[in-house]
Amino acid sequence: MKFTAALPKHAQQAAPLMRLSGPKAFDYVFSSKQGISSTAYLEKYFATPHTIFSHKYHYLLLNNDEVVGTLALTTKQNHDDGFFQTAKSMISHYGLRSIMRGLLFELRLVRPPKKQHLCVGHVAIKPSYRGKGLGGQLIQQADLIARHRGFKTLALDVRADNLNAIELYKRNGYKAKKYSKSFTQKLDDHIYMEKVLE
Repeated sequence: MKFTAALPKHAQQAAPLMRLSGPKAFDYVFSSKQGISSTAYLEKYFATPHTIFSHKYHYLLLNNDEVVGTLALTTKQNHDDGFFQTAKSMISHYGLRSIMRGLLFELRLVRPPKKQHLCVGHVAIKPSYRGKGLGGQLIQQADLIARHRGFKTLALDVRADNLNAIELYKRNGYKAKKYSKSFTQKLDDHIYMEKVLE
């Protein structure tokens, strides 16, 4: 098993896993009723350098050439830099409604990255590889990268019903900071968690 920075060529395999990290959220914001499926959107923009879904913010677990895990690591600067191109891509595929949904999701359920924090996202393991400790490996790699880059705090949002992920994060030193109740039945409640690096 190899942990590596993602490349554009990984888009087709990585996109379905990214969607698995938050299927309701992706399908709510990127509604196939208005445009392409959320997986197709993620595949297209994973392969480009310009949006917040770009490969340049992602790391992968590979079994030979098979993508078995995904991890995104972003900063406030990454988020701000990619905001305009992300919004533009969303409008081109889904119209203005997707922007409104995305903003509501970000403002009321999850938090955009804070300054001086490294934000963990899109943590997913291919179903056939679960139960082998690979999720823990991804989280530990996030720690190493954060330390190497000089960050003192890691942060993430997780679905409140994703008990396995919450326990994984707790075992790795994350603490719950805020519970956010969903504003629609189409989305899950979320928990914001942080880890302070010693």
